[in-house]
Amino acid sequence: MLVFTAVLSAQPKIELVSHATGFTRPVDIAHCGDSRLFVVEQRGYIWVLDSAGNRLPTPFLNIDPRVRSNGNEQGLLGLAFPPDFAQTGIFYLNYTRETDGDTRVSRFSLLPGNANEADPNSEEILLEVNQPYTNHNGGCLKFGPDGYLYVSLGDGGSGGDPQNNGQTKKSLLGKILRLDVSGTSPGLQYAIPSDNPFVNDTTFSPEIWSWGLRNPWRFSFDRQTGDMWIGDVGQVAREEIDFEPAGAGGRNYGWRCYEGTSPYNTDGCQPSSAYTGPVFDYANPGLGRSVTGGFIYRGTQYADLQDFYLFADYVSGRWWATRQGPDGTFSTALIGQFAANQYSTYGEDRDGELYVAALAQGVIYKVKELCSAFQLSATVTDASCPAGMLNGIIDLNIVGGLAPYTLLWNNGQTDSLIIYLDPGSYSVLATDARGCARRDTFVVGYLESPPLGLALVLSNGTLGITSGTWAGYQWFLNGMPIAGATNPTFVPVQDGFYECLLVSSGGCKYKPGLLVTVVSTALPTSVASFSLAPNPTSSAIRVSMELRQSERINMAILDAGQSRVFSKQLHGQRIEEEIDLGYLPAGTYYLVVEMPSGSLVRPVVRK
Repeated sequence: MLVFTAVLSAQPKIELVSHATGFTRPVDIAHCGDSRLFVVEQRGYIWVLDSAGNRLPTPFLNIDPRVRSNGNEQGLLGLAFPPDFAQTGIFYLNYTRETDGDTRVSRFSLLPGNANEADPNSEEILLEVNQPYTNHNGGCLKFGPDGYLYVSLGDGGSGGDPQNNGQTKKSLLGKILRLDVSGTSPGLQYAIPSDNPFVNDTTFSPEIWSWGLRNPWRFSFDRQTGDMWIGDVGQVAREEIDFEPAGAGGRNYGWRCYEGTSPYNTDGCQPSSAYTGPVFDYANPGLGRSVTGGFIYRGTQYADLQDFYLFADYVSGRWWATRQGPDGTFSTALIGQFAANQYSTYGEDRDGELYVAALAQGVIYKVKELCSAFQLSATVTDASCPAGMLNGIIDLNIVGGLAPYTLLWNNGQTDSLIIYLDPGSYSVLATDARGCARRDTFVVGYLESPPLGLALVLSNGTLGITSGTWAGYQWFLNGMPIAGATNPTFVPVQDGFYECLLVSSGGCKYKPGLLVTVVSTALPTSVASFSLAPNPTSSAIRVSMELRQSERINMAILDAGQSRVFSKQLHGQRIEEEIDLGYLPAGTYYLVVEMPSGSLVRPVVRK
């Protein structure tokens, strides 16, 4: 198990955990939509791993006799499973053929009734491309989110692209191709997607999706956004990472005119602004000599890896993490250096967890993030109110990190148990022995003994407070604040649990509550008779009241949020009032009648 500490504490910290061993020069890792992983060996073998990393005893496929792997960059280089593999049993390979080292892209299928073995005799050749030299074969295959097959090809090899393939529009070398393998076009074993960027430009080969690449050694798609990330191996000065937003084909990444951000051979070239530059490049040989493109993490096990694109240098063993910010800009940090084990390829399983192959060791490692499990929580004891008692307490709890821990609170304390606290917010920076960092904030509230007998009471249909003088009031119904209800009293018009948030002059807060049932049949003692008709109504409603003596009353119609839609003061012993509701939307409203002897509430339904 290899562990390192990142250069920047804000960046991920990872370890590589051995997942499977015993391979001969593994160069690709893929999944087919289930729990298995498939490991590609450069010599022409593919092996199946179960979910625990156990290798099945029989190869998934052996095409060693038809693969040329003599050159360091030749061999069986790429494997891709289409989205419908579970139904069709068909998959695709990219390899250099034994006879002459040319690139071949082929389709294979499973043996009948055997999900763990393919038929080597089922090969259907889709594409062959002449390779003038043994190196720079590219070889990556991926199905994009659009269902098309993307194929990477290097510039043909040698050094410096002597045939200028990267900038030659009719050459497939130095390009990423986009093929529709579900059909055919005239003279081809595949179809050309109608929206390929150069499909209507006869100066280009129509298969080309993007161009100006030297040796794109591993590209991948972000399974969440569809964006493409490309690792392009440099010549003598720069290694680069290119980024392509989803669907943004037709980009020219500049090789041989530019190597990363540096000019290389600009004879006949345009200014650098005419090309798509990398989002990150690094010095060759300063930090490495050959980039291996990776994946953006979209798994669920490690929250701290989310949104980071991980990649490495094949020679130096350095690893980087790149993230795109909300403003579209990219930031990249060196997150450490492992032993130089020739990290040849990355892969992801069906859940988005990442793996990497060490070519020389023959090991498949799982990428594990070290800080995601490091979490903080706390038990908080509120301080007495008003302020100045200094008896608040925060007892910090740490899980998932590696002791010892370094703590720094915003009040200068450095222990997990901090005491003598006034009410307020307290922030802590916690760092564990690996350098993992967490920030969190905890609030010490007010703890004041409420005035004796503090409660809500319902009297004559009105809610009020039993005791105390308060600087602020806010009424709640069933846990939700009632808009505008900030007076010392409140008339409930519907059943429910009422509370009033009280704020004292010292800033202390209390929230007494009371379950209220609005009684619709009882009348105040001063009311001899009462009628409300018609109810429900589509227009107006008439209120008739006979009082035992002449009184001054307040009559109002409230909506469900207790906003007044009608209000009127009346005086007398016999009350007759017609209220127009025709302008209101359908719903339930409340008639509230307040008088010295009490109040009554009745629901009113507007049809």
